[in-house]
Amino acid sequence: MFGYNTNEHNYSFAVVGLGKHHDAIFGSREAATEHMYSVCRKYGLHINKVYDDNHDKTYICDNGVTFYIQRAW
Repeated sequence: MFGYNTNEHNYSFAVVGLGKHHDAIFGSREAATEHMYSVCRKYGLHINKVYDDNHDKTYICDNGVTFYIQRAW
């Protein structure tokens, strides 16, 4: 395929329990993670559990808000 690097992946970002729609796609896990931390700062959220399943990460806050960062493709 022209212009497609199979070594690059995109990462989906989703939030459950916040009441606002923050789903997005990022070009790197680092960008998705930074976005998650900016949402946490904005709403005063504190992450207290992290589940790491290779390509997928789940972050659970002390109030039940859950962030999902998953390798999309």
